[in-house]
Amino acid sequence: MKSPLFVVFVLSAFAASGQGSLFSADWFGRISGKESNPIDCVGCTLVVSIVEQLSIIHDTAIDKVLDEFCGYFPAEFQTVCVYFVNTYGDEIIKRALAGEGPDDVCHGMGFCKSFPTCRLYNGTTPPLLTQAKSFHQLRSAPRVTVFSPSKAAAAKLKMQPLGETPWQWIMNLINRFANQHEPIEDLDGDYYSVQEYFRGSHWRGKDCDDFDKHIHAGRAVSEYGPTVDHNCNGIAGIDNSTSKAWEDELCGSSSALGTIVIGDSGGAHFEIPPSWLNASEINKETYKDLLTVLENEFDLPELSGYTGFITNTTKYSHSVYQYMRQRNLCNHRDYQNCGVNGARSGAMKDLITDIARDQTLDKPVLLFYELIGNDVCAGNDLNSMTTVAEFTANVLQSLQYFEQHLPAGSHIVFVGLAPGELLWDLLNNRTHPIGVKYVEVYNYLNCLDISPCWEWMNSDPSVRAAGTQRAHELSAVYPQLIANYSSVFKNFDMAYIDFPMAEVIAAWTAQGGEAWQLIEPVDGFHPNQIAHSLMADAYWNFLLTNHSDFVGPVNPNNAQIAQLFGNQGGY
Repeated sequence: MKSPLFVVFVLSAFAASGQGSLFSADWFGRISGKESNPIDCVGCTLVVSIVEQLSIIHDTAIDKVLDEFCGYFPAEFQTVCVYFVNTYGDEIIKRALAGEGPDDVCHGMGFCKSFPTCRLYNGTTPPLLTQAKSFHQLRSAPRVTVFSPSKAAAAKLKMQPLGETPWQWIMNLINRFANQHEPIEDLDGDYYSVQEYFRGSHWRGKDCDDFDKHIHAGRAVSEYGPTVDHNCNGIAGIDNSTSKAWEDELCGSSSALGTIVIGDSGGAHFEIPPSWLNASEINKETYKDLLTVLENEFDLPELSGYTGFITNTTKYSHSVYQYMRQRNLCNHRDYQNCGVNGARSGAMKDLITDIARDQTLDKPVLLFYELIGNDVCAGNDLNSMTTVAEFTANVLQSLQYFEQHLPAGSHIVFVGLAPGELLWDLLNNRTHPIGVKYVEVYNYLNCLDISPCWEWMNSDPSVRAAGTQRAHELSAVYPQLIANYSSVFKNFDMAYIDFPMAEVIAAWTAQGGEAWQLIEPVDGFHPNQIAHSLMADAYWNFLLTNHSDFVGPVNPNNAQIAQLFGNQGGY
């Protein structure tokens, strides 16, 4: 039952899966043709669970909950929801009235027929509201036999209307994001956009002229006069007292640098709002941002510890880019987040081409190369993990590309793989937002062979230990490459830092927090917003202490820039 809630959780929960990236066309193609695929099973189980819990919490007949359910979603998704409620609603009601829990309903309806032993609740199904008098008659709404999203919805989603099935419509929406990690609206083809989502300004500094590919963040060389803000940092015009361009006076010798992260969902800042799966928090406002979340691929690059620029939502919103900007206001808007959910080292040869940097015309960069887990979380057996030889070759290929494309004077910081075994230690006995222990969620996803990380989300300690050992071995590749190739590459230097989870936990517990609070609660896998902010602090302290040349000097003109140009055009 591929409902909007199915889109919300099932597709997003596996963003970092070893099965493939979220919105990966080959992954969806591989599972969608099966008689009973695991995504159907999970989607059905979660939807029925939420509907039954809503019925209990609000003391409302389940048929009424189903009738109202579609109103919780944005208009663009309500047609999809109505189709599924009309198609499957009566069967769900009948089975719920018979006392069946979510697992029983979905197995009985055939969504899990290929997985007879896989059960999320595993005997712990929440009590159902089974009194017959609390339910109305079975619904008699007319069934929808032809599905067609509205033209308005299709236009907003920037896709063609489909008069076929909702699954095909959803697949078309998903495939829109599958392998296209460039701005959907970029009139001049410079990879920068005036739109926020669809790989726009949440991912790269906002374009200040989308009709000229020579005007964008990070540009160093310009053919234009001083009145044109050729690098979009908000500094333009002439100092009348000297007749010189403000850009030259305030930024010319400031050693400005861009900030880039290339890697996986850890860098992109993957997040699923916990309220989306917690029935006690679901209301008509819960899913209002569903479309924009999809447009950003379930990521929050604007709040990432690497490239985040939004500071007014929480005190935990630090980023390396913000530190770089504070150090030199000429760095304004010069950030790029090229993180892709599910990325592993073998895919980097394709992803690195999404970096927008001209070797001769743009400023140097501080680039973070982070792959925190997918080379370990690569499938459902230990042989699927990336080998040391493969990882070495993949990273070296990236470095060779960087040598040909990054401006001279750039810096690369390798981030080690995360201590993934910690996930089990911190969460396995805690309660997931869906209402069961994390160990039950882990076992369920492993049974269906769709776990984000079979190696670390595994009840077998020997499997978890093997994953951690491989992570250590792969992380050790970086220092070795630095030792062997520092004299070979001329356009950048390199440094390595362990994934700073130990420092992050120490900082958080010193403030009275607990370590488990640093993990995204829905997927139980990614660093959350607090962790991202504390990671930025750890990276920044590391750079200032060990590689101060990587961040450039403090610009003595910062106060004057702020006085003359205010917020420099914002974001």
